[in-house]
Amino acid sequence: MSSCLGAKQKTRFKNLYAKNVLMFFTAISFSLISGCNQITSQTDSSQPSQENNQPQITPAYKIKNLLNAEFTLQREGPSEAFELFYELASQSEDIVIIERLASIAVASQDDNYIERSTNLWLANEPRSEQAYALKLQVLVKNKRTEETATLLANAIRHKIPFRFLPLYLENHVRDNEKVQTLNDAIATLPPKYQENQYIQLSYAHTLFLIGQYEPAITLSKKRLARSDTEKSEVLYLILSYSQKNLGKLDEAIETLLTANQEFPLNTRILSPLIDFLVENERPQQATTVYQQAVLESSEQLQVGINFIRTLLEYKHPQKALDIANSLPEEQLGLSHQIQFLTAIAAAELGNKKQAIEIMSQVSGNLRSNATQQMALWLYDEEQENLINNIVLNRTLRENLPEQIAFISQLHEEKGHLELAYDLLNHSLNTLPESNILRYRKALLAERLGNWPTTEIELKTLLQKDPGNPQYLNALGYTLLTRTERLDEAMNYIELAYEQEANDPAVIDSLGWGHFLKGELEQSSYYLKKAWDILPDAEIAAHYGESLWRQRHYKQAIEIWGAALETAPKNPLLLNTIKRLSPSLLEKNTQEKTS
Repeated sequence: MSSCLGAKQKTRFKNLYAKNVLMFFTAISFSLISGCNQITSQTDSSQPSQENNQPQITPAYKIKNLLNAEFTLQREGPSEAFELFYELASQSEDIVIIERLASIAVASQDDNYIERSTNLWLANEPRSEQAYALKLQVLVKNKRTEETATLLANAIRHKIPFRFLPLYLENHVRDNEKVQTLNDAIATLPPKYQENQYIQLSYAHTLFLIGQYEPAITLSKKRLARSDTEKSEVLYLILSYSQKNLGKLDEAIETLLTANQEFPLNTRILSPLIDFLVENERPQQATTVYQQAVLESSEQLQVGINFIRTLLEYKHPQKALDIANSLPEEQLGLSHQIQFLTAIAAAELGNKKQAIEIMSQVSGNLRSNATQQMALWLYDEEQENLINNIVLNRTLRENLPEQIAFISQLHEEKGHLELAYDLLNHSLNTLPESNILRYRKALLAERLGNWPTTEIELKTLLQKDPGNPQYLNALGYTLLTRTERLDEAMNYIELAYEQEANDPAVIDSLGWGHFLKGELEQSSYYLKKAWDILPDAEIAAHYGESLWRQRHYKQAIEIWGAALETAPKNPLLLNTIKRLSPSLLEKNTQEKTS
């Protein structure tokens, strides 16, 4: 819904903050200075300005102070320049300077400055739609409901066009607090003010956004029945989505079909209509609606891509492929999206070889996603040996660490540790400075039994980052479990513990080190601490064994039993229990089968 009702209009009233900054910060000072030559003194000789201790606003005075303010703005920024401009704008009541003041307030991002400048603006130009729009943002942001209602009422009294209100709301559909504040403010307006069409449109929108679908439907229908209604495409969208959210999908479709007749070229209507038809198991009607739409190539592509996604979501891959093949040949930079979706459709139709061929052509922002999808399909096709070369050849250097990490993890999950290690090894030839890849290689080498490589790689990492607790702990634990160098191992682990005293992995290593040294009470102390922080299967294996050695059999079995419930296939846990209490595994198996 947010993509439909929250979209910005491209041609009218873009974001007001950005508009003000661009409008007032470009060459405005030249117009101000030249305009000063046409200003004449309005001083009444019977009431000299000295009574207010303010200098007379002469062209020379105005130019001097304006230049001073501009110099402060350029040198010290909008926050420092605001008061200088505010004084000048207040004294001169020159609307151009007041507008300049408002742009400086916006640039300062200070709500107080924005409100003061818009108050001055409205005092001198009470029908300025931009001033109302700026002040509205401050009031709604700060949840000033009553003042928001007063501002809206004043705008109605001054017959402001009010186009800014629904646009503001469309730009903030995801901000629940702002939506609620605006809803509450509109609800407090007198009935005669609530008849304003923009107020009704915005009220219907806020009702929808806060989940009040029935009132949103009632108000939308009431407004659509009026012949003088503008922006009715938004009302149709509010009405249709409200109906859909109440489970009235058929009614929602009828609403959009009506809207499509009134706005046949409006893609904001067309796209949800197609989506709703597909969701309602009417994909053929959706196809007809799409094919009959007279759209420009760019719009046909955008609507078509959305249509293909929806067809794939609701398991219509052949129709998705048909739509993809019917798209304009000139694809305006969207070819990679189309190829990606076409490949997905081919795969769902069972032709993964063709899907891989199509996906191999995908580049741009979808390049990494395409590579990952190809790897998954190659595993499905039992061609996992092809993955590494494809990944290394397709992946851009800047994306290499993240992509290699994903694919190596995939290899590990599929049980191909050797492919993961080979990929990491080759990637380090391309990116030897990557600490992430080198660390993954070190850990994987240890799992493969190649712990000397693990030691070499971790020491290489520690040369670059001597205090890294992860590296220190990994090296210490490797030496602890793979060698007899217990004192050296404990030295690394204790250094890691000094920096990360609450890291359960480090605490577990420290506790296991004390266990291997025969220091059982210290071992249990640290292993219990690790278990309390993270009830992990490997920590449970260590903690339980320490308890068992101290003859706390019941407590050890409780720890192991708890770990078996969450990680029944953990190798270290299973091996530990098999060595020390095999009956626990038998009992656990019987309980699951009974």
